[in-house]
Amino acid sequence: MRRYNRTKEELKKILEEVDRNFPRHHRRVEEITVETVLKPEEAIAIAKKYLQEKKMDGTVNEQIKNLFFDEAYTFGINEEDRDFDDLRPAWRVTVDLPPSTFTFEDYTLIVSDRDKKVLGILDANGHPANLR
Repeated sequence: MRRYNRTKEELKKILEEVDRNFPRHHRRVEEITVETVLKPEEAIAIAKKYLQEKKMDGTVNEQIKNLFFDEAYTFGINEEDRDFDDLRPAWRVTVDLPPSTFTFEDYTLIVSDRDKKVLGILDANGHPANLR
């Protein structure tokens, strides 16, 4: 792994970019500024069906107020040219787990707005997990 030490100016620029872009990845339903294919209720229904078909633990949180929309979720990275990453709108649907000493409290299903299906899972820390 190659190490790279950033200058203070470079780090400041990166942090400013994160601050500027964060809201587009975590919009509440009333904050969405783009045209969506799915309605919030449809995204939740797709997540529920996926959970049932895959026999996964947990219960889909059906409260619209807890639903997030991501205008540019990264479904794939193009290592050769990051300008061509696979970015698409997606719904972030939370799945609540019962309290346990062995598992985290929840995880998130990523429902592609365009594809109308679950294409990703984020663990409780927001890291991508393997689809089942």
